[in-house]
Amino acid sequence: MIPRRLQLTNFLSYRATAEVDFTGLHLACIAGMNGAGKSSILDAMTWALFGVSRSKSDDDVVNRAAAAGGEEAQVIFEFDLETVAYRIIRRKKAGKTMLVELQVAVDAAEGQWKALTGSKNRETDKAIVHLLGMNYTTFSNASFLLQGKADEFTTKTAGQRKDILADLLGMNQWDAYRDVVTEERKRTENELVLLDAQISDIETELLQEENRRRAWETAQAEYLRLKQEKETREVVLQQVRKTAELITQQKQQLHNLTQARQRAAQQLADWRTTHAKRQAEQDSYQAILGRTADIERAVAAWQAAETAARTWQAKADQFNQLAQEKRPFELAVAEMRSQLAQQRQTLEKQALQVAQMRQEQSQLAPTLAQTQAQIGRLTADLEAMATAETAMHAARTALQALQNERTLWQQELGQLQKQSQEQDKLTAEAARLRRQQGETAAQLAQTQTRLADLTSQQTQLASLREEQSGLTAQKDVLTEAGQKTNERIEKLKAAEEEDTCPLCGQPLSAAHKQEVIAELEAEVASKRETYRYINKRLPEIEKSVADLGKALQERGVHEGQLQKLQQQVATAEARLAEIGRLQAEWGTQQGAERLAERTAQVAETGALTRQQQEVGRLEKQVQGQAGLAQQLQASQRQLTQTEARLAEIERTVTHWESTGAGELSTVREQLSTEQFALEARAQLATLDERTAAVGYDAAAHQAARVELTRWEKAPTELRELEKAQTAVQTLGEALQTLADQIATQQQEVSQRELEEKQAADLLASLTAEGESDVRVLEREVHRLREAEAEANRRVGMAWQQLAVLDDQRDRRAEKQGQRESVTLRIARLKQLERACGRDGVQGLLIERALPEIQERANALLDRLTDGRMRVEFDTQREAKSGQRKTIETLDIRIVDEVGMRPYENYSGGEQFRVNFAIRIALSQILSQRAGARLQTLVIDEGFGSQDPEGRQRLIEAIKTIQDDFRCILVITHITALQEAFPNQIEVYKSAAGSRIRVS
Repeated sequence: MIPRRLQLTNFLSYRATAEVDFTGLHLACIAGMNGAGKSSILDAMTWALFGVSRSKSDDDVVNRAAAAGGEEAQVIFEFDLETVAYRIIRRKKAGKTMLVELQVAVDAAEGQWKALTGSKNRETDKAIVHLLGMNYTTFSNASFLLQGKADEFTTKTAGQRKDILADLLGMNQWDAYRDVVTEERKRTENELVLLDAQISDIETELLQEENRRRAWETAQAEYLRLKQEKETREVVLQQVRKTAELITQQKQQLHNLTQARQRAAQQLADWRTTHAKRQAEQDSYQAILGRTADIERAVAAWQAAETAARTWQAKADQFNQLAQEKRPFELAVAEMRSQLAQQRQTLEKQALQVAQMRQEQSQLAPTLAQTQAQIGRLTADLEAMATAETAMHAARTALQALQNERTLWQQELGQLQKQSQEQDKLTAEAARLRRQQGETAAQLAQTQTRLADLTSQQTQLASLREEQSGLTAQKDVLTEAGQKTNERIEKLKAAEEEDTCPLCGQPLSAAHKQEVIAELEAEVASKRETYRYINKRLPEIEKSVADLGKALQERGVHEGQLQKLQQQVATAEARLAEIGRLQAEWGTQQGAERLAERTAQVAETGALTRQQQEVGRLEKQVQGQAGLAQQLQASQRQLTQTEARLAEIERTVTHWESTGAGELSTVREQLSTEQFALEARAQLATLDERTAAVGYDAAAHQAARVELTRWEKAPTELRELEKAQTAVQTLGEALQTLADQIATQQQEVSQRELEEKQAADLLASLTAEGESDVRVLEREVHRLREAEAEANRRVGMAWQQLAVLDDQRDRRAEKQGQRESVTLRIARLKQLERACGRDGVQGLLIERALPEIQERANALLDRLTDGRMRVEFDTQREAKSGQRKTIETLDIRIVDEVGMRPYENYSGGEQFRVNFAIRIALSQILSQRAGARLQTLVIDEGFGSQDPEGRQRLIEAIKTIQDDFRCILVITHITALQEAFPNQIEVYKSAAGSRIRVS
């Protein structure tokens, strides 16, 4: 992997978009002040590739200012991998899901990319790991010496180191082989369990043969009984159905006759009702015809009354029209009178207000003089207090500065006290962790010993099962061979002398016959001896297999315990290293000295007390200033209001005397003489004259209306008379026709009643002996048919269950043969599984690679330490159990001029040189092996722990190995080292966040 271009937006300290172009950079230094954002460049690379950075949370990678504005962090990383260009775009918005895209260059020069992104982030991340051939842990151990993680490979457990080496050396394919074998072994074991279950089920089923035969015979007898009963009931049902059908037909005929008789009777009743209605109509019309003279006289009176009413209505319309014309003029006169009255009331009110204002004017003059004198006194007093207030503000400022300084001291003191307490806690925690380490190490050794024993027992179990399978197969072979030999013996015994031998075809003599029989009997005896041995050995194997299986059930528990203990050891080691670093930082920052200094400064309060007293004295001098200012403001408002009120009174009085008094006199005169709206009054007089000329009398008009109402029914009675004259003749003819129809229908009803009675008598004779319930018989027959079918089905099922036992015997023999084959396959798969594991082929490959890694690391360490230090890798060590067993491991031993010492006993600079040499050796091995994909080396802040000579040696070592890598990036904040590199990537802070400049 060779970086091409890196672009950061809103990522950690980078706000605005920053870009690094790595094209043409072979050996470069990433330089800048502490906190400028140098390591964030490497965080951007690992975050883009694996979604992992040094931040605790994914949301923490988003720049805080960008997160507050709802913006997202984005990193675009382009790199070459085996001559192909790839691009990864990873984005994250605070509180939202991370998004990642993977692209491959179609034409990188033209900026054309093809998407390789999966449907989910997880699929894309897997594709990236597969593309690189390693995960984040392997990547960081092989190519990135990250800040604070340079010792990550050295401080890992032996098992973790082996895992990393296996990934780096391309042996993960063997893990894939082992996983395939493991899956096949588990599948085959499941197949064995299934076969055992199937064989057990078959044997259980074969034990049911006698019960199934009895069940078949019982089902057959029950079927025959139900069949006979069903046939008997079917004959009875047919006879009952015929009788029921005749009764049903007769009932239907009786029902039809009854309905016909009811319809005829209803028709007769309807015609009688119609005849009565027509007769009543004829009678009512005859009554109307008898009142003909009275109706004609009423019609004449109604016509005269109607004429008189129309005449008076015409005069009323003229009278109302003139009244409407007079209404506007009456309203105009009334409206003018109301306006003059309102104007008079308003002017009289203004006259009263003017009189009150003249009285108020004489009272306000003395108040004005008093207010002006009070304002002068208050102004003088406030000017005196202003000088004291200026001094008070200066004193408060000085007091605030002292308090702020003291607050900062107190805050720093609190932090230092907390850090001091943390140091005490760290010391106690470190002691506790070291005690726990000893206890955990002992438990770890015991668990590893127990697992080694269980592994041996598991191998023994596989061997026993393989032996068991072989003996079982041999036993069956012996049984078959013995039967065949016995048959040959019987044939020989039955053969007569001088006959041909039934076995070899030669002439059969007595001696030859006895000789062959003896040989065959000896062969049978030998096989019986072997058969007895197998019968004796198989129970022993079964017991041993059961005991070993029970013991091996504990393996999962011990494996979990081992993993838990290893995790506890790694956690304790990491925590102790962190505690050491924190304690070293406390000493480097002179925390104890600063704590004592701040404690003394906080205890000194004299200057603060004196300043507080001065502020209090000045505050007393300016007390009451606010009250005086309020009094001055109130007096000034009162003066302004008084002056404004006097001016207003003067204006109002002058205006009244010039205009208002004259208007009031004029209005009063108009109202008293009625001299207003003169034109409207003239129009009203003219309209009154026209109204009198109409001659309308309301009483006479009302009398005409009453007379018309008296004769209002006359037109209706006239129409009824005309209708009666027309209808009398027609009704007479209709009444005669209805009388003839009624007589005929009466005869029809009598005939229907006779037919109905005859049908009822016939039905009574058919049902005299009582009706059989056909539905009950049908349900009974249906029940018997279903019972017969169910019994027949049970017979078939019982026979099928009985017949299937022959097939089951054949299947049992077949399954037993399959079981023997599967048992042998499981044993072979377990051996292959162990061979593909970490302790098999992979362990051998690691042991072959370690000498080369050790040689390269020591060659580089020789240059870094002037030949004083060496590293050694141990792949085996003796178990602590004292059983002289060796354990597969990967321990790192360091040797210097005084001998071998633990890694922790070396200084920080020496530890870094060891870590650096091992990590570079790993990267070199990786870059030279077939299929290696990393050609980039990054060193983050590794020089701070070195003295000047050590730094120079590291630089020389880096330049020595520069031809082994396509790109080497070194991060440092030490200015003296920056010019040792041909290219520099400068990182600096600006108002828009971290920025990057390449030179």
